[in-house]
Amino acid sequence: LEWERIHETLVETGFNISETARRLGLHRRTLARKLEKRVVR
Repeated sequence: LEWERIHETLVETGFNISETARRLGLHRRTLARKLEKRVVR
């Protein structure tokens, strides 16, 4: 999935991880891992 699509869906859902994952057809944990990898440290 494109990061832009993930971000757009997060904004639409008010940054609700579970709802974003459902809309994108992912498991919540899979989406959470993608987000963890994306965080700038």
